[in-house]
Amino acid sequence: MRIPLDYYRILGLPIQANDEQRALAYRDRVLQLPRREYSDAAITARKQLLDEAFTVLSDPEQAEKYNTSFLAKPYAKDTEVGGELAAGTPPETPDQDLYTPSIEIRNDQFIGSLVILYELGEYELVLKLGQPYLLDKSSILERGELGDRDLIRADIVLTLALTCLELGREQWQQNHYEGAATSLETGQGLLLREGIFPNVQGEIQLDAYKLRPYRILHLLAQGDDLIPQRRLGLRLLQEMLQERGGIDGVGEDQSGLTIDDFLRFIQQIRIYLTCSEQQVLFEQEAKRPSAVATYLSVYALIAKGFAQRQ
Repeated sequence: MRIPLDYYRILGLPIQANDEQRALAYRDRVLQLPRREYSDAAITARKQLLDEAFTVLSDPEQAEKYNTSFLAKPYAKDTEVGGELAAGTPPETPDQDLYTPSIEIRNDQFIGSLVILYELGEYELVLKLGQPYLLDKSSILERGELGDRDLIRADIVLTLALTCLELGREQWQQNHYEGAATSLETGQGLLLREGIFPNVQGEIQLDAYKLRPYRILHLLAQGDDLIPQRRLGLRLLQEMLQERGGIDGVGEDQSGLTIDDFLRFIQQIRIYLTCSEQQVLFEQEAKRPSAVATYLSVYALIAKGFAQRQ
């Protein structure tokens, strides 16, 4: 099968690298082992690709031949797996890069290439290549051509889940909070359906909890006409309040916000809530009882009366 990788990227090298730089890069990549959750098959396949890249680029004759091919000709448009399209996409799509470098690998090295692509931050490509194997019951994965079906399936699920986690973190940093939430939920869903890697599930869930205040602010800042988004924001806020035991509660919602932080957070979102929304929310919270919620509900009523001239 062909995979959209090249030997320089596998080792993290520029094409102008010298012998010393190649040896150092190879040593570093070998020492940087994947997560302990991966099977021996995945670790071995990854090591084989690193060895192959180093061997080819370290031999002057092989390197010259590879560089000639690498620099001179366009590469295959499609990533084929034993005659099948690995990405599950139709050929000849107009937006595909016609010059993406690729190498030929054995079927049992596929999981190693997927791990390397994940380590390189090629998250969209990892999802594109890996997801079809989990959906297609007649794929070469199910036929055992990639190695032990159960082991390789677990490795693919792990790689996709970790990819979703990293993609979610990237989107979070870019202030794409709902996109980040979707990525985290996708990764969590993969692991939950398979019932594997509880530690990774917990890692993803913790990120989702920490992301929640940002989502709430973003959703409630939407215009009054975007009702579904505002309803989702209010629902997420109510979930946090329930877990904390109220606005001034001491419960754990995994957000990392202290009591003072959460009070400041409530003050932030008040400017995005209508008088009616504040009245409903704070009157309900005042029943816990809560002195802070009572105080805020009184202010909501004063604001509503002022707005209605009553």
